[in-house]
Amino acid sequence: MPVFTAMDGDTPYPHPGPVQPGSGHYAFHERTVSRHLVRRSSVAEVLITGWQATGPYDFLLGAQWPRLHGFYRLPGDRHHDPVLMAETIRQAALLVGHAGFGVPHDHHAVLDELGYTLGPAGLDGLAVTAAPTELMLRITCHDVRMRHGRLAALRVHAEVERDGRPVGRGFGGLRILSPAAYDRLRGPGRAAAPLRCPDQATAPELVGRQQAADVVLGPALLPGSWLLHADAGHPVLFDPMDPAPGHLPGMLVLEAARQAAQRLHHPDRVVPLELVTSFHDPIAPDRPCVVRAVREAGQETGGGNGRRPPLRVLLVQEGRTVAEARLLTGPADGGPAATAPAPARRGLPLAS
Repeated sequence: MPVFTAMDGDTPYPHPGPVQPGSGHYAFHERTVSRHLVRRSSVAEVLITGWQATGPYDFLLGAQWPRLHGFYRLPGDRHHDPVLMAETIRQAALLVGHAGFGVPHDHHAVLDELGYTLGPAGLDGLAVTAAPTELMLRITCHDVRMRHGRLAALRVHAEVERDGRPVGRGFGGLRILSPAAYDRLRGPGRAAAPLRCPDQATAPELVGRQQAADVVLGPALLPGSWLLHADAGHPVLFDPMDPAPGHLPGMLVLEAARQAAQRLHHPDRVVPLELVTSFHDPIAPDRPCVVRAVREAGQETGGGNGRRPPLRVLLVQEGRTVAEARLLTGPADGGPAATAPAPARRGLPLAS
């Protein structure tokens, strides 16, 4: 069974404490885990609140979503933003790597894939209530690879429950790199490369945002295409724990895909009921990156349930597809969920 260790691998990292002495039950939602275990500088951005190993490659994790998140938030505040599901699974995978398999704190985790689909209740399963939303994640690890006694890669599958009812499922794939391997990935001089941000951004209302600072798309020449508008000062998409990223963060890719889908459907408001992302190559911060959205050929609308045809969003840099996402969207006021996400291919953007 994996051993829970501190990030330096020297001393044990304690399990969450019991609710009551002798009860045998852990308080999965009593407090957040250490922010270092999920690679977040701000405690306010930590979503994971407890964990327990239940088998050799199985874990039970608690998570809590605030009633109103500062960035992952839908207009009207009736439902949680489904993309929070992806961020929760991303943090869960990092915690399993650090706390479950002893990944040292100076090693780097890069995303190979990340995806989710909502459960049978769709967006209605993520309704905002008077209290913070408490979730339980049943994590199973697959494709676990070790090298020289250390974790080299793993894939996690997550079943997400709220009050005992399924609200979604998802997966995430991580590759673990030593500091030397990470420097090789960045390439000569890449760590010091400045972030290139287009001068203009798309109007916030066209991509479902209220603040210009949250827009990640800029205008491009071709219809259905935009330039990735990456602002390194964004407090959620870019974290100070990685002050000079050699490659753009994975969650920025998901946000770009979501905003591209919303731009195509404007003025209708849609949300991604399913979002499956695969990463093929690092996205250099100092070079233009084109975001291109296309409707999948031969797909029809979903009829009375309001679902739109699936979209594929490609991120292209210097002629290569560096990342891609498949989205199935539905109306922003709720509705049934999509089917389970398909397997994604492997790549190398940052997990943080």
